[in-house]
Amino acid sequence: MEKDVRRSLRATEDEVQALWDLAGGYMDDGRYEDAVLVLQQLSARRPTDHVAMLACGTCYRRIGLLDPARAEFERAARTAPESAEAHYSLGRILDLLGRPDEAIAEHERAIELKPDDSEPYYRLGVTLSRRGDFDAAEEAFRKAVEVDEKCAKAYTNLGYALDRLGRTRDAILAFKQAIEIDPDNAERHLNLGAIYGERGMLSDAIVEFRRAAEIEPGSAEAHYNLGTALLGGEEEEQAQQALAEAARLDPENAGAHYWLGVVLARRGLFARAVTSFQRAISLEGETANACYQMGASLAAMDRLKDAERYLKKAAELDPEDRRVHYQLGLVMDRLGRDADATDSYRRAGRDRGPAGTTRKC
Repeated sequence: MEKDVRRSLRATEDEVQALWDLAGGYMDDGRYEDAVLVLQQLSARRPTDHVAMLACGTCYRRIGLLDPARAEFERAARTAPESAEAHYSLGRILDLLGRPDEAIAEHERAIELKPDDSEPYYRLGVTLSRRGDFDAAEEAFRKAVEVDEKCAKAYTNLGYALDRLGRTRDAILAFKQAIEIDPDNAERHLNLGAIYGERGMLSDAIVEFRRAAEIEPGSAEAHYNLGTALLGGEEEEQAQQALAEAARLDPENAGAHYWLGVVLARRGLFARAVTSFQRAISLEGETANACYQMGASLAAMDRLKDAERYLKKAAELDPEDRRVHYQLGLVMDRLGRDADATDSYRRAGRDRGPAGTTRKC
C-alpha cells in the first residue's frame, strides 16, 4: 500500500511539472489564452500556489484583460502576503485601472517586503508619473537605480520625469545612461532623439533616430522621426526616403503621409506630393496645414480651380494664417480675378503679390 501511495505522489508531481512546462511554452510563444487554460488546471491541483496565480495574472494582463488579472494578483497577495512580486504586480494593474492611490499602497508594501529589489521602486515611479507627481517619481526612479545601477528602464523613466520637470540637461544624462546600459534598444535612442529634437539639436537627434532605425528597421516610428528631423535639417533626399519608409510600414500614419508630401513638394515633385496629401487628408480629415500644402502643390501644377478650393478651406480652418491668404491671392491673380486677389493679399498683410507666380511650399 505504501509503495502505491508513493507512486501516486510521484505521478502527481510529474503532472504538475508537465503543466508548468506546457504553460511556460505557451507563454514563450505569446499564446497567453492557451497558457491561462493550463494555469487554471494547475491552480485547481495546487490551489495555494501563488506563483501560478501570478503567471495567470500576467497572461491576462498581456492580452488586455485587466480585471481578471487584478483578481489573480489579489488572490496571490492574499495567499502569499509576504510576496513582494504579488504586491507590485497588483499595484501595476491597479495603476492601469486608474486607481493610483491603491496602486501606490501596493508598491510601498512591496518595497517594505523587498527593499533591495529595484522593481517595486520602478513601479512606484511609473504610477507617480501617471498621476503627474514627477518630483516623487524622480525620487522613486533614483532609488531604483541606486538599488540596481543597471536598471535601464528606470533611467529611461527618470529621463521622462526630469523632462516634465523642465530639467532637460538632467533628462539627457538619464537617457544617455539608459543607452549605455542597453545600447541596442531602439526605444532608448528614440527617447534621446526626441529630446534633442525638442531642443533644436537636429544633428544629434538625427544620429539617435538613425541608430533606432538601424536597430529596428521595421519601426515606422523610428523612420518617421528620422524623416522629420532630416527635413528640419534640410536633408530633403534622405528625409524623403525615411518618410516613404515610415508610410510604407504604417500606411495609417497620417503624419508620415503629410510630411512625405511636404518634402516631395519642396523637391518639386508636386504630383506625388498631391497623392501623399490626399492620403493624409483621407486619414485625418481636412486640416488647415494639409489643405494649404495641397492647394500650393495643385497651384504649382496649374490646377488652379482645385487649388482655390483647398486654399479657401485652409483659410476657413485657420483664418489667421497669412501664408494661406497670400497663396490664395497668387491663385486669384492667375485666374484673372483681381478683386479677389486684392482681398487675399490684404488679408495676408500685403498690397499685391507677383502676379503669375506661386509661392514655394
